[in-house]
Amino acid sequence: MHISFIVFIIIAIAVVAISSYFLGKRVSKAAQHESPEARNTIPYSDCVAKNTEAFKYGSFTDARDGETYRTVKIGDQEWMVDNLRFKPAGEGSYAPNNDESNVKTFGRLYTWTTMLDIPSDFTEQTPARDLEMYHKMREKNYQGLAPEGWHIPSTKEWETLLSKLDEKTNGSELRSACFWHNSGKDSFGFFALPAGYRFDNGAFCHFGRRARFWSKDEYGKANAYRLNITDNSVDIEGVYRSDALSVRCVKNA
Repeated sequence: MHISFIVFIIIAIAVVAISSYFLGKRVSKAAQHESPEARNTIPYSDCVAKNTEAFKYGSFTDARDGETYRTVKIGDQEWMVDNLRFKPAGEGSYAPNNDESNVKTFGRLYTWTTMLDIPSDFTEQTPARDLEMYHKMREKNYQGLAPEGWHIPSTKEWETLLSKLDEKTNGSELRSACFWHNSGKDSFGFFALPAGYRFDNGAFCHFGRRARFWSKDEYGKANAYRLNITDNSVDIEGVYRSDALSVRCVKNA
């Protein structure tokens, strides 16, 4: 056997062995991440009690259904501390992970048009086709599905909130201490919970791993802006309007 061929075989075996070793480490790390021992076990009630003591929470009751929400002042903005739980008539709102028992803690998930309280026809076409409605939506305090005295946040309002975070933030200042794999610092009492989201095909995704909140602003023909929070990141990007996400409201100025 030619010596160069033997060297080639030895190198090939070494490459396979090294690749297998690092793949094994990666799989092991992923398994540890998903293992029951790695999950956050901080009780929800403990998180609520700690934040209630640390922050000057306000509260208000939605006259439509009697649901009470905590509120917090962050800079010049006053935000709901709980995700919206209001259940409108018709389709377009869902229980996180398709389980109604999750609504009390995680709120509901809404499609973009449902959240804005506009016809579902605008899922894949610009609201500018109805100029009266479009101009109303662009008003500073567009209510949509929000309770009286509150409104759906614009992308600019989300950016204002993010401007309060550290320059190289991973979103920890907004994440709650409970439910996330990486407990958040929750520096402002915003108390973001990983309610996940729903695709328009009916699949529920990333419950316990991600939080996505709608903006009222459209992004292209069939998308809209959303704030996305994971265990390691926070960003604002576009997503399909037919997806169902969480909703946080801002108090009218």
